[in-house]
Amino acid sequence: MSEYDKIAEWYAKTRSPGIGVPEVARLKDLLPPKAEVLDLGCGNGLPITRALVDMGFYVYGIDASQAMVRLFRRNLPDVPVLCEPAECSDFFGKQFDAVVCWGMLFHLTPHDQALVIQKVAERLKTGGVFLFTSGDREGEVESEMNGVSFRYISLGSDGYRKLLDEVGLTVVDERFDPHDNYVYVAQRM
Repeated sequence: MSEYDKIAEWYAKTRSPGIGVPEVARLKDLLPPKAEVLDLGCGNGLPITRALVDMGFYVYGIDASQAMVRLFRRNLPDVPVLCEPAECSDFFGKQFDAVVCWGMLFHLTPHDQALVIQKVAERLKTGGVFLFTSGDREGEVESEMNGVSFRYISLGSDGYRKLLDEVGLTVVDERFDPHDNYVYVAQRM
């Protein structure tokens, strides 16, 4: 995503070092030791990918921003990462115990969000977990980060529940985190 190419260095300096970490830490109770986890929209790898690695998971990253992937490779040189849009990716051709998609899905069109959710469902093992953030209400807003315009599209809780159900995933938790991110956790039963 070219917008993140424009703000990558600024984002790396200003992002809260703990954002999302408590939420992904809860995966430890849901996943087997040494689980394989995909960080979809991994950005520069901090703090989410680093937290997953520190929990002992085998982690893979995908991000569409070339600048973010460069920073990711610098921050986590031993973690495999691909620079490609999630909607075009084959997710390393692997099955995963979990897919984490923090702060990325809502940048996509509704069609591409549905496509990515379908791809995630196809790549999750039985019992696998999909943790992602988006809005709890349906709608679209424009906002800026460091002077660069971003679009955020939420399908709302009902919309995501419907899409997830259609691909065989069940919402097991949804809530606001302390930073006002709305977190969804779905599982392939």
